[in-house]
Amino acid sequence: MLITLFTGIALNAQTALLKSKTTIYLVRHAEKEKDKDPLLTTAGKERAGDLYRTLAKKKISRIYTTPYRRTIMTGDSLRVYQGIDTVRYAADTLSESLPNMIVEKNDLGKPILVVGHSNTVPALIRKLGIKDYAVKELPETEFDNLFVITYKRGKAKLKVYKYGK
Repeated sequence: MLITLFTGIALNAQTALLKSKTTIYLVRHAEKEKDKDPLLTTAGKERAGDLYRTLAKKKISRIYTTPYRRTIMTGDSLRVYQGIDTVRYAADTLSESLPNMIVEKNDLGKPILVVGHSNTVPALIRKLGIKDYAVKELPETEFDNLFVITYKRGKAKLKVYKYGK
């Protein structure tokens, strides 16, 4: 599929996603320490392991994380144990870049993992086609949500699961 590019931005990224059979697994980073760019806590490392066990058989083809250590570490078990390439995307609350990157990296029709933040995950859900998702920000204490967005017949569907302890 050829996507028209204008100044480096895929103009039809959302349309392309809707027409694909892509599955996006979206999580907030695991529990973090207190710091400017914190590492994961012991509980966060356990949750990252839980995420690996939850997604190990899903044939994830690529992992998208923000450039922060907590998001990178959350997806690291999948990256290391399954040799999955990781791409960094901007951690902005408008979530403009991610759909374009998915198209540009040729990840349409593949299962991917996206790791975000409490204030970016809801916007990502909307930007990825779930327009009626009403949550503005995830609670600071919730790290166990697994959002699964699937595309079929031009529509995006969202299912929410819990993972880990």
